Amino acid sequence: MINLLTDKEFYIQSLRDHLYYLRSIREFCLTIELSFYKNNGEYIALSQNFADKANSLGKEALSYTGGLVSSEALTSGIYVTEFSLPCELLTEKLFGINIDTTFTEEELKFQAGLNQNINESLIKNIQRLNEKALIFAQNFKMFCNEIREKLDSNQLFSFSYSDFFSYLFDEVDSYILDLQRIIAMEGYSPIYAVGYEYKFATTLQKTARFIRDWVDVSASDVYDLANYYVNSFGEIIDLYLKASISPEVQENLAINTNDLLKDYQDFLKNILSKLINGDLYFITPPVSIDNIYKSVNFYKFVLDIEEKEID
Repeated sequence: MINLLTDKEFYIQSLRDHLYYLRSIREFCLTIELSFYKNNGEYIALSQNFADKANSLGKEALSYTGGLVSSEALTSGIYVTEFSLPCELLTEKLFGINIDTTFTEEELKFQAGLNQNINESLIKNIQRLNEKALIFAQNFKMFCNEIREKLDSNQLFSFSYSDFFSYLFDEVDSYILDLQRIIAMEGYSPIYAVGYEYKFATTLQKTARFIRDWVDVSASDVYDLANYYVNSFGEIIDLYLKASISPEVQENLAINTNDLLKDYQDFLKNILSKLINGDLYFITPPVSIDNIYKSVNFYKFVLDIEEKEID
């Protein structure tokens, strides 16, 4: 039997998805744009257009929050972190571009709470936003798929690894599937959490590879730790593939995944601090590293706190 969403659940889950995934897409666009030589003007312009659209849709979602998000979301750093604005400013400085930081600045003003005026008009506005965002995400995926296919066939050169797009598709596919579920007013299925845990582990293994491969070669300590997380997430993935579906086994797996996520969060926080202070360098825009940090925060939030948010 399908569990249908209440208006409150619809409101919370819709805006949560938009505030997280639209920011991620905007940061993906920056990474893609800055990975091309200037002679790839068409793809640079398209990346900028998608970034502007993600920014616009994100600001619309922001306008429906009333400046309020759950205390759990506020403290978990799933939308904006203490590194987000410094990373945007550093990206501007290093790459000579202009980034619209107003979205970040507004999110930094979030207060804990829930909009108490969830009325019919607001729900209809969010329904329209969901439909626009779904079309946007699908178009963005097609754009990125074209780039990846041309990279794989040596028709195009970019400093973004082909594997980067695999990580990107993990995120965008999650956004699309969740939007389709929310538009249909369907709640989470009983196996939702278990499926997410496995998916998160595979996605986060990719992010650890990026940290390892993007870091300056002189930072051997960061390289070694990132490689440790690549292997550790690999072990978690292997356990999920081999483990039984009994509640006890799945609970132990969830505990192990959460423990690893906590360690990985601390690792990312440490390297972001060094990046902002000029003590560490990567061959990717600083916003890309903060993007990974927010993804870890988001996954842990979904696994740990989601049910508490709407109690």
